[in-house]
Order: sequence, then C-alpha cells, then structure tokens
Amino acid sequence: MNESEIHIRRLRYRLNRQGMLELDAWLAPLLAADFNQPEIVEAIEILLQCEAPELQAMMSGETALPEVLEKWLLCS
Repeated sequence: MNESEIHIRRLRYRLNRQGMLELDAWLAPLLAADFNQPEIVEAIEILLQCEAPELQAMMSGETALPEVLEKWLLCS
C-alpha cells in the first residue's frame, strides 16, 4: 500500500467518524470523490478540520462549502 492509499483510508475513516449521524450521512457522498485530484483531497482535509457546529452550518447552507465539494454535498 502506497502513502496516498494510506492517506485516502485515513480521510475515509475520519469522514465516517464525525460523531453525529446527520453529519455522517451528509459527508458519506464524499467517499465517492476522486481522491486522485489534489484539490479535492485538500478541500476534504480542510473540511475535516472543522468542528461539528461549523459542519452543521455548511450542511444547513448557513456557511459556504468548499466549491470543489459542492457536487457531492449539495445533492444530499
């Protein structure tokens, strides 16, 4: 397993462990994202640094999402 595969597995683990069922369901479509695109990986990393209230604000549309992730997160 190369380093990028390990990195992707860590990102996926973190996506599944946000701590709230609503956030888990909202973030789940990101598991289908193209992790070979550095801008997507970077945006997901930034998103995962957010606390739960910040993610909830994004989920409800109160705060803007990273544009590169909108196609996965706005359709949920």
